[in-house]
Amino acid sequence: MKLLKLLACLAAVAAAAPAAAQTQFPSKPIRMVVPFPPGGTLDILARTVGGKLSANVGQPVVTENRPGAQGAIGAEVVAKAPPDGHILLIMSNTLVTLPSLRKDLPFHPLRDFTPVIELGATPTVLTVHPSFPARNLQEFIKAARATKGGVSYNSPGTSSPPHLAGELFARAADVPMVHVPYKGTAPAVVDLLGGQIPAMMAPLNAVLPHLQAGKLHAIVVTDARRAKDLPNVPTVREAGVPTMAPVSSWFGLLTAPNTPAPLVQRLNAEINKVLQDPEVRARLEEQTFELRGGTSEALAALMKEEMERNARIVADAKITVN
Repeated sequence: MKLLKLLACLAAVAAAAPAAAQTQFPSKPIRMVVPFPPGGTLDILARTVGGKLSANVGQPVVTENRPGAQGAIGAEVVAKAPPDGHILLIMSNTLVTLPSLRKDLPFHPLRDFTPVIELGATPTVLTVHPSFPARNLQEFIKAARATKGGVSYNSPGTSSPPHLAGELFARAADVPMVHVPYKGTAPAVVDLLGGQIPAMMAPLNAVLPHLQAGKLHAIVVTDARRAKDLPNVPTVREAGVPTMAPVSSWFGLLTAPNTPAPLVQRLNAEINKVLQDPEVRARLEEQTFELRGGTSEALAALMKEEMERNARIVADAKITVN
């Protein structure tokens, strides 16, 4: 009888453990790893979301920039972290493209992380310096074809969504273009503004103030529909390239592999709450983000779908890591 009572007590403790872990979470500061330099799209998103998350859960959310290797260095930190829910990776769809480019990755995006939530997306726009003789798509195509060796364009980095958009556009429009990868959005925009490079496939949030000030010019957006902040700028398809598949930049949060479901559910609930906060929404929507939220399962499905799609783009365009 005593043995039966002991076993019953142990079973009750085991059943209560997940709920207790969820109730006590977080018990220390949360680390949010940004796998790109400060000042870029992911950095802005991380600091805005992290600030409100910290206020809501009563623990600091510390942003850590770990740039390098197309985001793989920062991602590896989270892939090898303890599964206690206190570390997050803010990722873009660049992450799911890496397996198509690198066979030496120390992690697999679908197996070595636990999806938490999709955060949102921002449009990608083909942008030119004022010195480049084009203000619409037909002028851009004409000028690019007249440029010896093709027109150079930059992006936040190899395998980034803007890079893939550039590769798809070049082939669909039959335009000679030379990709110049940068280590992050901010330095790419600096060189575009300085005229060191004539064109950029850019996340809209990074260039919108410069477009509004006339320091840059938007040619087309690569998404399926027009950007609400650029209502007069057509999509690639509207402008005359109907065969190009739409490309957008989307972002999500992952945590360490094998993180217990109650902790993932708590994180998901807290960040959904952050994304519904009026102040956060206003701040991020001002910077062209379309906020989404949703379940961890929805992010897992999106990652799988995008990985398969981007693998085809990489193979067709023969993209390699320099």
